[in-house]
Amino acid sequence: MDNSNTQNKFSDDLNRKKNKSFVPLAIVSFFLLFLVTGAVLWYVYARESDYEKGMNYLKDKQYTEALIEFQKVNPSNKDFNNAQSKIHYINGLRSYNEGNNPEAIVYLSKVISNDEYYHDAQLMLEKIDDINLGGNLQAQIDSLKKNKDTVIVQKQTVIKNGKAEEPVNPQIQADIELSRDYISRLSSSISRFEGVYQSARTAPLDTKSDYNKSMESLDKESNNLKYSAGNKDEGVLELRRLTSQWMDKRISFVRQLISERSVSETNLSRPTKEEGDRLYSSVISQLNKVKKRI
Repeated sequence: MDNSNTQNKFSDDLNRKKNKSFVPLAIVSFFLLFLVTGAVLWYVYARESDYEKGMNYLKDKQYTEALIEFQKVNPSNKDFNNAQSKIHYINGLRSYNEGNNPEAIVYLSKVISNDEYYHDAQLMLEKIDDINLGGNLQAQIDSLKKNKDTVIVQKQTVIKNGKAEEPVNPQIQADIELSRDYISRLSSSISRFEGVYQSARTAPLDTKSDYNKSMESLDKESNNLKYSAGNKDEGVLELRRLTSQWMDKRISFVRQLISERSVSETNLSRPTKEEGDRLYSSVISQLNKVKKRI
């Protein structure tokens, strides 16, 4: 009997000791688990790159914060070109929303073709083209109204002076409006192409091919613009010819850089670049001439 009581007492003491030791052990284990979890989370987020942080902000439409992170990406970083493309996209988006379309065109044209926001950038550029076209059409309507009033005045003057003059030929007027419309669309293509070229000219070698593809796409788009006037203006045709030559020369220059594996111009590629610069000057000069005359 005494032995049994002694054993029970010993067992109870042992259980109490186990229970007492279990409580602090559980607390310590929980604390260690908390520390390990916190360390893992800190490690994951601390290792998140500036580019990844920028992407997270961009997805949340926190554009200012995204710009700050993208601007931190070092030129030697593999994501540098993508970060620059995102900067152009954000600046272009802001300019577009502010109604500053010329500035938006410059930025959005620099978004590289493999960027996930490239399609959005192109949509905005298309909308800007539509806005420019709409504004041009309104100007054409206003011009037609003005011309109509002028014709009426001329007729009144003719009757008063006893002289007769033929009214403005509707076909000629229609051709003028079609020429203006074509000039407006071609001008937009010229601006966008030059923006992409300037980016391609100084871009790192591994992204020049992407810019070159964008230039080729814009060149094709420009060549496909329809000029449907019955009597085509010689000055407009000359502008189209110069634009085609200029774009081809710019594309050839970038291709040379890629072929020579050079970031900037070389002795071999310099003549092509200079010829492209000369043609660009001719394009702008001819563009200004036809805009003033038509």
